[in-house]
Amino acid sequence: MSAHPVQSIVPETGAFLPHSHFWTGEAFAQERERVFGRCWLYMGVFEDTNVLTAEMAGLRFELRRQGEAMDGVCRDGEQVRPLQIDRCGALVFARVAQDGGPTLADHLAPYGERLATMSANCLNPQAPVGIAFQANWKALVENTMDDFHGSTVHPDTIHPAVHPDWQSHLVTERHGANSDSRWLLADGTAGWWAKLDAKLRMRRFAEEPFYRHTFIFPNFYLATFYGATVIPHRVDPVAPDSSVLRWQLFLPTTRLETAREQAFHRSTATYLIQSAGTVIAEDCPVCEAVQQGRPGIADLPHITGIYGRRERRILDFHQAMLRQLGETE
Repeated sequence: MSAHPVQSIVPETGAFLPHSHFWTGEAFAQERERVFGRCWLYMGVFEDTNVLTAEMAGLRFELRRQGEAMDGVCRDGEQVRPLQIDRCGALVFARVAQDGGPTLADHLAPYGERLATMSANCLNPQAPVGIAFQANWKALVENTMDDFHGSTVHPDTIHPAVHPDWQSHLVTERHGANSDSRWLLADGTAGWWAKLDAKLRMRRFAEEPFYRHTFIFPNFYLATFYGATVIPHRVDPVAPDSSVLRWQLFLPTTRLETAREQAFHRSTATYLIQSAGTVIAEDCPVCEAVQQGRPGIADLPHITGIYGRRERRILDFHQAMLRQLGETE
């Protein structure tokens, strides 16, 4: 791992990560070693491939499937270490092999069963997408946890798609490092999905008229629409001030028998990918502007955030990071 010295960081009640963890090489090295070198990390889905690769914080993960067996390694420069690999339904996770530590089931708690159920819809995969951000990876995580930015950052995309009464129809669950948010779809959006369902006979894991995203520490979240479409996302750190958001659309249907149905499925998938790309393009300049302003906060150390009840999972994320960084060798 890194040659940088690692200092223990112990979380306190209401504590935030030091501001330096959003732009310095020393902090990036700590996260590389203690977060991405130790945690369970989402790798992908073996839907139409027997090989999965990922690179996070300079660590290269390589996984192979042979029948039901899976193996893999983590490449760290010239060092090669074996991986522990496990599944949650169709979702494949791995971590650098180690003695002790939580099982995958423990790491995903309490969402393992729900994720496995939703992952049954990881069918009809579209090509993976990667979008680069000139921002620290944690800025992207915080952004996706901010339920309220829809009306300001996405006034013409996300905001009209969900129910305007967020007091009644936005529900957030917090379970330490992991969390879940669901927002009732607007009537017009739900009607659009119902028409799509009538044409394609959507495979649905639940009668769920929501937009939902379930976050799993440190950098994975699974977004779903209408209890049907499944979109795994992973935020890959590249450098202290850059990252890549990687995601893949699965549009599961039960009616793809004719050429017309197949063409309609392709056009719908293209539309959904373009729509998601538009939303991410709206997020990008916001995250990058935040990144540019981060170093200036170092001159104002007395400034801290105050989060409301629905925003507390951002602080939960900071607390989980502090605990992970404070682990002993």
